Amino acid sequence: TAGALRRLREHGVVASGDDGRLVVAQGRFRELARAARPAAEAAGTPGAAGGGREGMILRTFVKDGRLVRLPARWTRKKVVLRHIAEQTFAPGVEYPERTVDGKLRAWCEDGEVDHVTLRRHLVDFGHLRRSAGTYWRPAEPARAGTA
Repeated sequence: TAGALRRLREHGVVASGDDGRLVVAQGRFRELARAARPAAEAAGTPGAAGGGREGMILRTFVKDGRLVRLPARWTRKKVVLRHIAEQTFAPGVEYPERTVDGKLRAWCEDGEVDHVTLRRHLVDFGHLRRSAGTYWRPAEPARAGTA
């Protein structure tokens, strides 16, 4: 909450009023929302034009190719992890742990999640498999019913 509030203040969306209470700058909020929508559509952000559920989840948790944070809800977490796996690793290609860590560090830059936690979640959710220090993305996607 503190981090989100700090970012809102930095962008001028929230300010302190005369009485010390927080005040929302509605005009600035609308301005930033309007400016972000065409940029997201031009960049090809998933679901930007259609506004689908998965697109909304990805826009919330992935910004500029970086993972902002992992969702708390399992269903949302599955969407974000599947997106990261599909964008980062080719199916069936084997990667040494050092390469996996390097690729995941790029996702975690300036975010709240470290690459080791992200790697563990990808393995736990079945988006990556691991054996003897080698990782690979399975050719078939992880089953929807698995955790």
